[in-house]
Amino acid sequence: MNWNFLSFFLNQEESFFEFNTNLLETNVFNILILIGLLVYANKVSFSQTLTDRQSEIITIIENAQNDVVNASNYYYQAEKGLTQSLFWLQTWKVFYQQEKLDIVNRKYKIVKAGFIETFATTENLVNNCETKTFLSLQRYVIYFTVSKILRQFLFLTNGEQSKLLEIILLKLGGSKK
Repeated sequence: MNWNFLSFFLNQEESFFEFNTNLLETNVFNILILIGLLVYANKVSFSQTLTDRQSEIITIIENAQNDVVNASNYYYQAEKGLTQSLFWLQTWKVFYQQEKLDIVNRKYKIVKAGFIETFATTENLVNNCETKTFLSLQRYVIYFTVSKILRQFLFLTNGEQSKLLEIILLKLGGSKK
């Protein structure tokens, strides 16, 4: 068995490198190098991507939780202000004459419309944050599931892959040829 690949010496007695003419040994060596490179590339690319995506989702969820807390605090303060406003409006109603009652009712309606608009905006903000978070989580789950399925599919033999594809096509409404 001759393991020398290329010859750099002019004398033929003891060469440093020569071409290996044994195809079986060369192919096994090449395949092992290729498999090592593929495993390394897969580990490097997917681990960093998944780690980045996980930290991004955690950040989004934490931001959404902070937004919900802030919206709840804002809602509490607005509700407290509304209660105080209602109390003052009721007090003014008693003391004013009938002609002043119209002014109070108009102010009451303006304040009420403003609070209703504020509450609707806050509720929309909370709903949008929840929707964004859910969509991001849903995309991550789909990405993770597809990568797992693809990894499993790539480990099948060619015969198993073609049989699996044939079954999938039949179930999706394809015809068997």
